[in-house]
Amino acid sequence: MDQPYQAPEAGATVEHGEYQPSIWSLSGRIGRMRYFVYASFISFISYLVIMLVSIGFVVVGAGPAAYWTMGLMAVIISLIAAAITVVFGVRRLNDLNASGWLMLLMIVPLANFVMAIILLFVPGSRGGNRYGPPPVPNSGGVKAAFVALLVFMVIAIGSASVFAYHQYQNDMQRLNGGGLQSQGYGSY
Repeated sequence: MDQPYQAPEAGATVEHGEYQPSIWSLSGRIGRMRYFVYASFISFISYLVIMLVSIGFVVVGAGPAAYWTMGLMAVIISLIAAAITVVFGVRRLNDLNASGWLMLLMIVPLANFVMAIILLFVPGSRGGNRYGPPPVPNSGGVKAAFVALLVFMVIAIGSASVFAYHQYQNDMQRLNGGGLQSQGYGSY
């Protein structure tokens, strides 16, 4: 029987389905792991392009105008990478059910550190929010890329630290005339 005053069968809050986020999308939500992988991927690609352009100019051996061109290209590539990374940050904030305008805090000292911690470690809202449905769980490729990036970063930071320490030791030996023995430090 058709009742005009009967309540509708569907509730007021319909649970949104999940969607597959795309790296090139300008809207939607992305989780912590995707945010880290996508932003790192864009940074890696931009650094690679800048390095290849720089090597190309050095190999050619061009004059000062070429170096200005190389610098301008590096700035343009960096600005494009920064813009894409801001889009990822907005999408990550949308996952937290927060406004993307909070990305402006990334230009404020100390607030940018807090924002980075929030973007990387605070879990997104469960279920749909005002910015759309939640993303599907991370695929094996995203998880593998996340682990590979973490391992790469640990190795890079560790090797840079070891190199810097060895450089420091060499500088101290050169300053002390070949060793620390002459200053009386060898007795320890």
